[in-house]
Amino acid sequence: MIRQLRVRNLALIDELELELDPGLNVITGETGAGKSVLLGAIAALSGRRVSSESVRSGADAAIVEALFESQPLLERARELGLASRDDSELLVVRRVSREGRGKVQVNGRLSTVSLLAELLADALEVVSQGEHLRLLRPEVQARLLDEYGELGPRVEQVRTLYAAWYALAREIHSRRASMQERARREDQLRFELEQIESVAPEPDELDALETEHARLAHVDRLTQETGAALELLEGDPGPGARERLAQAQAHLRTALELDRSLSDIAESLERARLELDEASSGLERYLASLDADPAHLARVEMRLAELRRLQARYGPSVEEILAYRDRIRNEIEQLGGGEARTAELESEQAERARALGAAAGQLEQARRQVAAELAAHMQRELQGLDLRRAAFSVVLEPLSAKTREGWEAPCAPQGRERPSFWLAPNPGEQPRRLRDAASGGELARLLLALRNVLREADSDPGVLLFDEIDAGVSGRTAHRIGERLRALAGRHQHQVICITHLPQIAALAQAHYQVGKHVRGGRTLTQVKRVDGDARVDEIARMLAGGRVTPAARRHAKELLSQSL
Repeated sequence: MIRQLRVRNLALIDELELELDPGLNVITGETGAGKSVLLGAIAALSGRRVSSESVRSGADAAIVEALFESQPLLERARELGLASRDDSELLVVRRVSREGRGKVQVNGRLSTVSLLAELLADALEVVSQGEHLRLLRPEVQARLLDEYGELGPRVEQVRTLYAAWYALAREIHSRRASMQERARREDQLRFELEQIESVAPEPDELDALETEHARLAHVDRLTQETGAALELLEGDPGPGARERLAQAQAHLRTALELDRSLSDIAESLERARLELDEASSGLERYLASLDADPAHLARVEMRLAELRRLQARYGPSVEEILAYRDRIRNEIEQLGGGEARTAELESEQAERARALGAAAGQLEQARRQVAAELAAHMQRELQGLDLRRAAFSVVLEPLSAKTREGWEAPCAPQGRERPSFWLAPNPGEQPRRLRDAASGGELARLLLALRNVLREADSDPGVLLFDEIDAGVSGRTAHRIGERLRALAGRHQHQVICITHLPQIAALAQAHYQVGKHVRGGRTLTQVKRVDGDARVDEIARMLAGGRVTPAARRHAKELLSQSL
């Protein structure tokens, strides 16, 4: 509910502050006093456009502030980042400058008009001629019918089954669309696998081949160098290293007989001799193995070329080439099983389509029954609102079963039909959609009837603003409208704010505000004040008497007020 409202510099309003009550609040006053300006100020909070021309002459900007007291609304503001966990109230400020620029703040946080409209979309509703009302939106009508008939579980079942069907449809379509691409990919992978497997590289082969290639490519130089090394060891011609070492050992043995401390050196020389013998034998074997074989060299070079081509395409090492080979083998296996998997998915989709179709059929049948019940209930409600000749109906309009991609589906996400409220205002007229069938007071009264019928389904507490709801009615009908407004305000903690010219409605309110205007300093100003006691009796008497308060009008006003208790 709106607990406090403050308006500054809007049209005829210089500055006013109101403390609003829960329940039914009425605003009365003479024609032209500024009642609709006040209602427009409240409506501006819901995101409705406010013209810069509405800014009071001489002021830079018009400001509307409202303090909301609503836990669901506060939670919604937190979800939108417009309130913190520490906030216990919601202060909405909307500023409209004369230059056309505007500013919105919620609990001190900057916002936008669109975000404000999203925040208050379900919490603040204006019911007046020309307004786009929440209850007139087709999706809201469908939701209210489903809630009226307690069809939520069936609707959710259809949505869940549709989501599962749609997910499979997307996967199947994706697989079909990529079938050619998958075939091209498989051909490419098989070509690459054949290249690798035809070469059949071994993990340590490359290093061994490079070593062998180096030996074969330089056999002459290797023969020359290792032969020279062998000559130096063997001493051909002349004493070689082995002979000189033997001579050194002979001299050392003579010295060892004189000094045993040379034994370590003698052992070192012996080890050196053995190493030289091994080196000499190794060189002899190496020289014997060297063989200038051009054909073998060509084979090694060809093998190296094959391996290096694989390196250039599939990895810098043989190990990485083999790892790539294993990966593409796995991918080929997966691609090869694609058609079988698609067939499995299609079979599963057919099962889901049957389940979805069955659930949608059950929902349609239930909606038809609930639609008839709602229409009958509404028809009874309209009898007491001076719309007894109007015919209300709920039409189940077929929904396209095509997805946004153009695929045929068993139904839409919300079923095979969309419930829509229709009205024939007078006998002989063709029924039309609710938004097209009524205007002005008729529309407001019709929506009041809907509100009362659907109050059990739409139970979130909110603020409802009614304007022109009493157009063209009086007497008993006016009293019934007032009773329904009061009942609506009493159910689920709705706060109802109603502009009215009818004393029967004003007398039923929990809070009564009088709008008047006066001239101060050559400027016309609108003032709003709460009236209680004798002041309220006088205001209702004025409404009864058409402006002149008479003793009879006072007595009648007191009687109306006593009947409303």
